Order: sequence, then C-alpha cells, then structure tokens
Amino acid sequence: MANRKLDMGRAWTLTTGLIGANRDTIGAIAGLFFFLPSLVASIFVPALANPPAPAGPSGADPDAAMQALTAQMSAMYADNWPLLTAMLVIQFIGSMSLLALLSDRGNPTVGEALGTGIRSIPAYLLAQIVSVLGAGLAIGLPAGLLAAAGNPALIAVGVIVTIVAVIYLFAKFALLAPVIAIEGERNPIAALRRSWRLTKGNSLRILVFLFLLMFTIGLIATLVSAVLTLILSAIGEPVTTIGINVVSALVNAVITVVFLVVTAAIHRQLAGPSQEAVAETFA
Repeated sequence: MANRKLDMGRAWTLTTGLIGANRDTIGAIAGLFFFLPSLVASIFVPALANPPAPAGPSGADPDAAMQALTAQMSAMYADNWPLLTAMLVIQFIGSMSLLALLSDRGNPTVGEALGTGIRSIPAYLLAQIVSVLGAGLAIGLPAGLLAAAGNPALIAVGVIVTIVAVIYLFAKFALLAPVIAIEGERNPIAALRRSWRLTKGNSLRILVFLFLLMFTIGLIATLVSAVLTLILSAIGEPVTTIGINVVSALVNAVITVVFLVVTAAIHRQLAGPSQEAVAETFA
C-alpha cells in the first residue's frame, strides 16, 4: 500500500482546527508544563534567557571567545543540572500528554492524557537513545574516519555529509513522539520503524513544512519579544527583568505547543484515521 502524501495546506488547517477545538486544555497543559517550568528556570538560571557574553577583552581571538562561552555554559549546566533535568522531564511529560490529548482514538480526558504522557516517557527516551546511538555509528564513525585523514577537503565533505544525514534522520523520526503517545506503541524499535514508514516519501515535505512554519513563528516571536522588551525596559527594574522572563517563557510555550500540534496533525494525515475514529463515524 502506497504511503499517503503530506498536504501542507491541509496539515496547517488541521493544526488550527485542533488548537481551536482544544484551546482550553491545550492552554492548561502549556501553562503547567511549558510556561511555568521555563519561567522558573529563567528566574533561577538567568543565563538561560540571557546567555552570557564571552569573557575576555574585546577583539580577542574568535576561537578563544567561543571556548570561553562554551566553558561558561558548561559550568552553568553543571551547577544547575537538578533544576534543568526536572524542567526537561516536566516538559517531556507535557509534550507526550498534549499529543495523547489530540488523539482521535477514544477522545481521552485530560487525566487520561497525563497518564499516557507519563507512561510514554520510558519508551520515548529509549527510542531517542537508540536513534542517537544508531546515528552515531552510521554517521559519526565514517565522519570520524574522514576527519582522521587530516585532509581539509575530506573533512569538509564529512561535515556536509554529517549535516545532511542528521537533517534526514530528523525528518524520518519526526513522528516518533506521536507514534508512542497517540498510537500507544511502547516498543522503542517498533516506534522508530513506524515513524520511518510513515515518513517514507514525505521527508522533504516534512522538512520544508516544519522549516517554513518554525521560521515564520520564530520571526513573529522575535519581533513581539523585541517590542515587549523595549516597552518593559522603559519601566525599569525589577519589572524589566521579570517581564522579560515572562515574555521569554510565553514565547517558548507558544512555539512548543505549535510544533507539537503540527506534529500531531502531520501524524494524523499520514497515519490516517484510527479504527476507533472509523467506528465512531459509522456508528
């Protein structure tokens, strides 16, 4: 059976429809699992919202400046790993719960969606680990051999091939989360295979659609953030700092929600209606 082809216009229409039909529950999950954790993290770890400038004199060597910035960020993550890990886990649960809520398989309640989100985390993490390890062997090993050759041309080829391969794998596993949260697939390997099959023949469409969507949303979010930050800056401290943290957390929540709902819409289009949805249609 031939795979369905992704219709970008239909996917966006379905996205807006899902958001409109579930705006209250989506808003509640977004506020609890995306907005609040981001706000708390930005308050206790300000560098997350405002990354520090590289230490050192101006005009320093760019490589040295980058190394200094990397060291600063590494130290920040090392000092705050319990908070950042907790935030990551909370956002994982929120993401999988939101996807489960958007299922057409039995119309789950918010409580059921939260339960599904929590139960989905082990399978999702294991699938991510398997995909990273597999990609490391399939991509990292050849790239490392090219880099070890010491030839600048071979190194450049290795970098290009690595980037292309990573982008391709991102498209192939883009539906991993909905396969686990919506379809209920708990076998990590089976979930990876299912995402691979669903995206067959649609990888480029998925990449283009997600790129255009996130570029547009990112541009709008940047402009809105800049305007609000300018307004808040005129008020003075401490309102400015608090306001900037709130705006940053809100933008993060909106972008996350849109990305998740779009992913659910793509999955629904490529996977087709579930047996439950078909049964309800002809009931």
